[in-house]
Amino acid sequence: MQEQIISVDAFNNKAAKHEEDTYLQEREHWDNLRDDLGYETILDLQELGMMPLDKKIFKDKPYLVTYKVISFMGENIDVTTWLTVTAVTKDGTVGELWKAAESCYQQAKLAVGDWHTFIEDFEMQDDGSLSLVTGS
Repeated sequence: MQEQIISVDAFNNKAAKHEEDTYLQEREHWDNLRDDLGYETILDLQELGMMPLDKKIFKDKPYLVTYKVISFMGENIDVTTWLTVTAVTKDGTVGELWKAAESCYQQAKLAVGDWHTFIEDFEMQDDGSLSLVTGS
């Protein structure tokens, strides 16, 4: 059997296509769960893959999730008023974190109008709480 040799460009194109297919499958997985849950937020944590909602990504304990939003924007950052909304998880599972993020989003939306729907990260704070990071 003769070994098939492909060009670097062909290899890179094949790898990019595989990456794109994987991304689309993962996006469909999370979009279907979002629809099932009736959420407005879009879970967009890059390293999740297609894991179930009961998968623990933090320790098995409650977490305070905080989300800081601008409630009034002045002429510069010094005249900006911030609002912090919170939610508490029952554990460190993907589902509980997403539920808390959705709650924070809904609180921010109610207080200041439409807000960022993409859930991009949960940053661990020194006090053990999680800070929600969103994007548009």
